[in-house]
Amino acid sequence: MQTSFHILSLTNQLKKEIVGANIVATEFYKKERAAYFFFKNKKRFALAFLYHPTHFGSFLIPASKVKIITNEKPWPIFNIIGAKILSVEQLGFDRLFKIIIQHQDKKQSILLEAIGPNGNILLLDENDLIVASLRKKGFKPGTVYQPFKIDNKLNPLTLNSSVITDHIKNLPDIPLVTFIEKNILGCHYSLAKEIETRSNVECESIKDISEKDWARIIQIINQIIESFKTETKAYLYQTNRGYEAYPFKLSSVAQQPERYKNLSLAVMASTEKRQQELSEEDIKKNTKDAIRRAVQRLEKRIAKIEKDIEEASAFEQYKKMGELLQINFHRLKKGMSHIAVEDVFDPSHKEIDIPLDSSLSPKANIEHYFKKYRKGREGLQLLQRRLTISREELKTLATIKNELDNNYEQAVQRYHSELMSLLPQEGIKKDLPRRLPYREYSLSTGLKILVGRDGSDNDRTTFEFAKPYELWFHAQQCPGSHLVMKFPHKSFVPSKYEIEEAAAIAAFFSKAKNDSLVPVIYTQKKYVRKPRKAKAGLVTVEREKSVMVAPKKPEKI
Repeated sequence: MQTSFHILSLTNQLKKEIVGANIVATEFYKKERAAYFFFKNKKRFALAFLYHPTHFGSFLIPASKVKIITNEKPWPIFNIIGAKILSVEQLGFDRLFKIIIQHQDKKQSILLEAIGPNGNILLLDENDLIVASLRKKGFKPGTVYQPFKIDNKLNPLTLNSSVITDHIKNLPDIPLVTFIEKNILGCHYSLAKEIETRSNVECESIKDISEKDWARIIQIINQIIESFKTETKAYLYQTNRGYEAYPFKLSSVAQQPERYKNLSLAVMASTEKRQQELSEEDIKKNTKDAIRRAVQRLEKRIAKIEKDIEEASAFEQYKKMGELLQINFHRLKKGMSHIAVEDVFDPSHKEIDIPLDSSLSPKANIEHYFKKYRKGREGLQLLQRRLTISREELKTLATIKNELDNNYEQAVQRYHSELMSLLPQEGIKKDLPRRLPYREYSLSTGLKILVGRDGSDNDRTTFEFAKPYELWFHAQQCPGSHLVMKFPHKSFVPSKYEIEEAAAIAAFFSKAKNDSLVPVIYTQKKYVRKPRKAKAGLVTVEREKSVMVAPKKPEKI
């Protein structure tokens, strides 16, 4: 957090480093919410102005330290390249400061409102009339700039005992820290606490503080002001209010701070650390959200499969209804929504009601029931297998979700490949690649398979994303993609049908895709090795088995 004290320090630094220099470049990153002015005198400096809601601040640093990671092209600021810096001043004791410039025979000023997320930069003429505004905040060119109204607070630069005595007359009994924080410009809680600690005044209320103690408190405030004016080093603390930088060590805080050469570098570090924290928080949130969404998708899939199984399990009943409709064909007419018939297959010959589709013809209604019968008879076993696999996948995802909640970093390392497949665009950490080296497909039973894209992608698919116990496939003696069959858990045993289907897809992604039959080898991934200095995609295989299959185009997930 930057206060009026920090701006006092910054303006002193600006007076020392950039007065007499020229503006050589300006960069405004609208999406990044950042602006930079570059100055050159004997050295090149950059004045940064960040107004992001979470990591804001203004600081002067060597131009070489400006590192902006973005695809956004910078916009120019006010078209003032070549302007010479005449002077710098802080407005009152506030978070506003001016850089007075000479540009093309005009005397103007750059006014920076370093007030956080609502900050702004304006260009004023010599009469303080607004020429331009960096951000659209309702300012009209030609109007007089009006600084923000400061609350009825005391200016620490002009404090004395009588000023304080007059000020507290109408105040309630409050602790000293509260009084300083709420009534003296630029003093937030940490500074207020530091002033109280250094002054060693022990009173429950400001009404009990003696004139001598007030003199001591003012003396401490003046010492702090002098530290900000003449700072030669800085310290960065992480408090429960965020990162805070000071030109001195805090007596009121026990932790050891990080040390920097000056306050601007400490302020810059505070913005970078907060940005990094938020980036990691976003990644963490995205990862957990991806797992949550994957669990929800699986739960929906399982519910649908269970419904399909329920329908498929009644396939004998559908056959019976179709046959009863055939027997009563003469009674059927298009437009009927149901028909009551005698159940000739039941010893009691009870009457049953058969639902009909009113939009279908009698023949089509009969075929509809026989079709459901065939589908149920042929698909029940497949559906049951799909349900088993889906439940196992759900169990695995639940385990990952639980471990992410309990130990995020460890879980990310352990389930690297699983999380990468769920976050193909965002990634999980900054150093993880965004592009996946494989295409993901699904077998008819729901098992996932990964198909490498080409040479180096094949290697990554096999050696980064396959578990040792999972199956690896490749067309025999023929160029093609590496294929990995993903298991829902370590003890999973794929069926013969699943092996043949995966092999058929491996054949499809090979040079032999147009052949009628293709030999495909498969083995556990732990028996696939990469020879030293071998070209991309080339591997050696042990304990492989072979199967002859017709190439089959896979189903996209």
